[in-house]
Amino acid sequence: MNLRKHSNQTELDQFFKTKDKCLQATQKITKSAFFQARKLLCFSAFVDLNRQLVDSVYNSSWRPKLWLGFRLCAIDGTSIRLPNEDNISSYFGVHNGKKNQAPCTMGMASIFYDVLNKIVIDSALHPRLTPERECAQDHLRFSQPNDLIVFDRGYIGFWLYTLLLQRNIHFCMRAKTNQDNLVKDFIASGKKQTIVTYYPGQKATQVCLQKGLPTTPIKLRLIRVDLPDEVEVLVTSLMDEEEYPFTLFKHLYHLRWGIEENYKRLKQWCEIENFSGKSALSVQQDFYAKIVAANLTTLLTIEAQEMVSQKTINRGLIYQINYAQALSRMKHRIVTLLSAKGTALRALLKETILYMALTIEAVREGRSNPRNLKNIKNDIHYAAYKSSL
Repeated sequence: MNLRKHSNQTELDQFFKTKDKCLQATQKITKSAFFQARKLLCFSAFVDLNRQLVDSVYNSSWRPKLWLGFRLCAIDGTSIRLPNEDNISSYFGVHNGKKNQAPCTMGMASIFYDVLNKIVIDSALHPRLTPERECAQDHLRFSQPNDLIVFDRGYIGFWLYTLLLQRNIHFCMRAKTNQDNLVKDFIASGKKQTIVTYYPGQKATQVCLQKGLPTTPIKLRLIRVDLPDEVEVLVTSLMDEEEYPFTLFKHLYHLRWGIEENYKRLKQWCEIENFSGKSALSVQQDFYAKIVAANLTTLLTIEAQEMVSQKTINRGLIYQINYAQALSRMKHRIVTLLSAKGTALRALLKETILYMALTIEAVREGRSNPRNLKNIKNDIHYAAYKSSL
C-alpha cells in the first residue's frame, strides 16, 4: 500500500526505516523472506479493506458532491499489462497481438467509480477475456438507491438494461449508432429525443432466462447529441423530459471522462502496472493494495481542497489540488498513518492535509490538447529492472 516504485529490497529497507523511525535505512528482512511471507496473505484482505473504507465514508456525515440529487458514477474496464510469467499467464491469459508483436500477458481491470468525488467504489482484476458487462453486474452489488451510472457503448445490451431497471438503478449509456435499428431511425428522424421500446432478441432472451431476468419489452429514452464531426445517441432510463431536459445530457455524458482520468492516474502516477512479484497472487495483492492507497489519498485531498477553495475564493480562477503531488506526498506517510493512533494520528492527518494544500494549480475551462496516439510508447515495468533511487 506504500505506493511502491523502487526495487523490492529498497522498498523493504525504507519501509522499516519509516516504521521504526530510524535515521538510516538498514536491511531488517530480505526480499526472499518477504516473498515467502506474502504467499500466506490473501489478496481479498485489500478488497475488504477498501470496502470498509468506502462504506465508512458514505455512511458518515460527509456530504458528497451530487448531480441533481444523484451519486454520479461510471463503470468501465481497461486492459492491464502484466509480467510475462507462466503462473500469471496461465491465470490471466495472453494477448497475441499483431504479427510483428510478441505475445503479452494481459488482465482486464474494471472499476465502479464516483466521478464527482473521485472515489473507487469497487474494483476487480479479472482474466483478460472476462466480459465487461459481467464485471458491471458484480459491481452493482455496491450501488445505492440514488445512483446514476454512466456507461460507454461497450455495455449496451437488453439484459443489462433489464437488470438495471429491475434494481431501480438509473443509467445513461452511449449507443452504437451503426448497429441498433432503433437508433438509426432516431438519427434519421432529426429529433432531439424520443421514447422507444426495446424487445429482446433470441440471444438476449436466453441470457435473461439464465440470469433470472424478465424478458418483457422495456421503454427507454434516446437523446441526440450533436458533435462537430458526428452524432452521438445516449440511451437513458431518465424518462421525465421536464425534470431532465435533453440539453443536460451532453454535459452529463462528458462527466464520464472522470473514470478515464482515474485510469490515467492509476497507471501513470500510482504505477498500478508496476508489479512486485511473479505470481497471480502477487499481481492481485499489488493491484488491490494500490486501489486502497489511491482512495486514502483522495479522501485527504477532499479535505485539502476545501481549504484551498476557501483560501482562493477571491481569485479570478478556480484552483485545485495537484493530485500527482498529493500521491507523491503519501509515499511513506501511509506507513505512519496506518500505525498511528489517537492524538498522534489526528496530528499526522492534519499535517498531511496541510502539506497537500501547498501545491495547487488553476483550472482553465475549455482547453484541449489532441492526443497523438501514434507516438505513445508502452511504459513497461520489468521486474528485474526497478529504479533503486
